[in-house]
Amino acid sequence: MVTPDQAAHWIAVRALLGRAQAALPAPPLRHVQACAKLYEAFAEYLEHNELGLALDALMDLGHLTAPRGGFWRDLERAAEMMNLNNRLVALREALRNAPLPPDDA
Repeated sequence: MVTPDQAAHWIAVRALLGRAQAALPAPPLRHVQACAKLYEAFAEYLEHNELGLALDALMDLGHLTAPRGGFWRDLERAAEMMNLNNRLVALREALRNAPLPPDDA
């Protein structure tokens, strides 16, 4: 049985994963098919509450699409919440290497 605390925790992780997914840019043409498969896998993992696998699918999507830092920060927070400490080094490295937002000046 799921406790209210567990349910709230899962909702928070799902929110971070959803926000990260929404921050993904369109894939380059050479990666469209691979990204489509990863999007499908992500949706299936969420449907089955496999949040760690959903995070992995988003990480793979991020490496194919070069999102900005907020994407990687949300994945980092989700990994921390799920105690997936083995993912943190790679996520922090991706955050450091993320494209900077354009100058509006």
